[in-house]
Order: sequence, then structure tokens, then C-alpha cells
Amino acid sequence: MRILPCLLLLGLTQLGQAASVDGYCERDGKRLVFSDGIAFADARDAEGVVTTTIYLTSKPIDRKALAACVECAAAPGENTFSSPRGDRIEAQRSATADGWIEIQHVGGELDMTTIVNLMYVAKDGTLTGLDGGNGRVLLQTHSPSRIVGQVSTEAHEPPMDDTDMDCAIKFDVAVGWPKP
Repeated sequence: MRILPCLLLLGLTQLGQAASVDGYCERDGKRLVFSDGIAFADARDAEGVVTTTIYLTSKPIDRKALAACVECAAAPGENTFSSPRGDRIEAQRSATADGWIEIQHVGGELDMTTIVNLMYVAKDGTLTGLDGGNGRVLLQTHSPSRIVGQVSTEAHEPPMDDTDMDCAIKFDVAVGWPKP
């Protein structure tokens, strides 16, 4: 009888760590489709302002491999440039080769969310950016444990629309670096 409650608790724990990601970004005939995501505190400045980084990927992220990163388990540094976390995710070509988007939310007075990278690996192995500069990120929920949001686009007026992309992504991800 105790096995059933334990299995239910385990299932709820795994559900809480699962990411719901669905959508795409397209520009100049190249379409990136997103299906997985992760969010984590990536930096904390001297005043305590936290930068949360969100990665949405084309394929499943290997969370077990991320959990094995010893330096990634350390407390966030003062800026994202010194953080090994994003580099570990981007190095997972099984998750990112067909496309990934990196979004950062800076809390505090700025309280701003922005697209940092929208990338894929071209067939010739070249790392290629897709961002058209017209992407918008809207967060419906941003708590220490969960981020729910969407990425959309607004068309620019001609002649400024020649680099526009089209995005429609919805995501609901748990916040936290995977634990071993």
C-alpha cells in the first residue's frame, strides 16, 4: 500500500521538473522548432539582483549530464559571462544543433526580459544566428520555482522589415539547475 503513494510522489516530482515548450521561429525560409527548455539563476550582482537565464531547445536537454557539471552547481557569480551553465547547454549538440534560443530576465529596477541568442548549426557546421531584431518576450509567471511565458514577433514597417522573423513560442519551465 505504501508503494502507490511513493510512486505518485515520484511522478509529481518528475512532473514538476518537466518543461512544456512548443513553438517556432522562422526567418528567410529557415524554421527552428522548439520542444524543451530549462531556466536557472545565472548571476547575482553585488546588490543581489538576479539574472535568470532561459534556454529553449530544438531537442531534449540532457539534464543528467548538466547535473554532473561540478562548477555549474556553485552559487551564481556576479555576471553571466563567468557562468559555465550556458556553455554546457550550448555544447549539447544533441539538444541544440537544430536550434536554441537564450532569453535572460534581469530582476530589480531594470526588470527586463530580452532575447540574447537565437542560433542553430547549419549543415556545413557553421554556427548561425536567426534573430531578426523584432522578437518580444512576455512572462506571465516568474517565480523562484517556475517561469511561464511566450516569444512573439511584431512586424516592422517597410523598409525596416527586411530582417523580420516570425516567432510563436509558449513555454512553462521549472527554475533550477539539475541536481545529481
